[in-house]
Amino acid sequence: MEVFGFLIEEIAGGFYRISLPMPFRLNHIMSFALVSERQVTLFDTDMDIPEGFSALERALQQVGRSVSDIDRIFLTHYHADHCGLAGRLKEISGARVYLSEADSEALRNQNRTGELFRRLRIFCREQGFPEELIDSLQELHLYFTGVTSLIEADEPLLPYSWHTAGHRAFQVIPAAGHTRGQVCFFFPREALLLSGDHVLPVITPNLSIDLFHPEWHPLESFLESLRRVKKLAADRTFPSHGHMIPDLCSRIREIEAHHEERKQLILEAVRQGFDTGRKVSLDLFGGNLPEFDQYLALHETCVHLLELKSEGLIQEIRSGDTIRYLP
Repeated sequence: MEVFGFLIEEIAGGFYRISLPMPFRLNHIMSFALVSERQVTLFDTDMDIPEGFSALERALQQVGRSVSDIDRIFLTHYHADHCGLAGRLKEISGARVYLSEADSEALRNQNRTGELFRRLRIFCREQGFPEELIDSLQELHLYFTGVTSLIEADEPLLPYSWHTAGHRAFQVIPAAGHTRGQVCFFFPREALLLSGDHVLPVITPNLSIDLFHPEWHPLESFLESLRRVKKLAADRTFPSHGHMIPDLCSRIREIEAHHEERKQLILEAVRQGFDTGRKVSLDLFGGNLPEFDQYLALHETCVHLLELKSEGLIQEIRSGDTIRYLP
């Protein structure tokens, strides 16, 4: 079944966009395939689910190839919908897998379940997130690890490194924010950018506190990465979710304005007396979200609180196990 109006479409000569299914409200992930005379270079993979594998195989068959022809897999970041199928594809075809060093570490940390859950509980407790919701978060994490086939990258994706596929050259553009090690892929000859989850056409990517690197500032990194990507001469930007973005700079300006507005709303909430991450999050997003979305909303809130604290606009005070935010 086509989940985005097409299964596979050509976006440049021998360069294809493939829409693969996911069992969520966001029901698709875009994978990209460069098809040369003998090989297929794949960018992102879907989760390791039967529907995703079957759709990828059918898509490649339409251009006279198979998953066994995949010789390299380039990953924008470590989240399950982008890398989950890579291990299985590698087993079938022997493909080499490329992922940034930071996200290779994040992928390993994701499988340190006991330590991850310990850090998750501490974070939720500090931010006033209800204990009764944590168990369902842990169950969801186990689901995501279950749809990510075990994999170690064969080579790290180094910032600004160049690679070739067939007659095409492309560059790795560091784009931290959504994850510490997310990258985009820029094809200068075609003025074409694969933006992963860094720049999306309608929504903005979730920004989260890295539980293993709480000193990292996701929003600061994200905005810096947007400025970097804005300088690229990209005529067409293909994100991992949604339609092609024809005007990258315009979309980036919208995203920058969105985060500035959100930061001001959060600052005002703190000034009104909402003094924990959870309280600010409920004021901003409401309390009727699904449980996992409530957790993502908490992270989004805390990322902006971190920047407000860094700018000296709010204070962070520890009160027992809880962190409180004051003007």
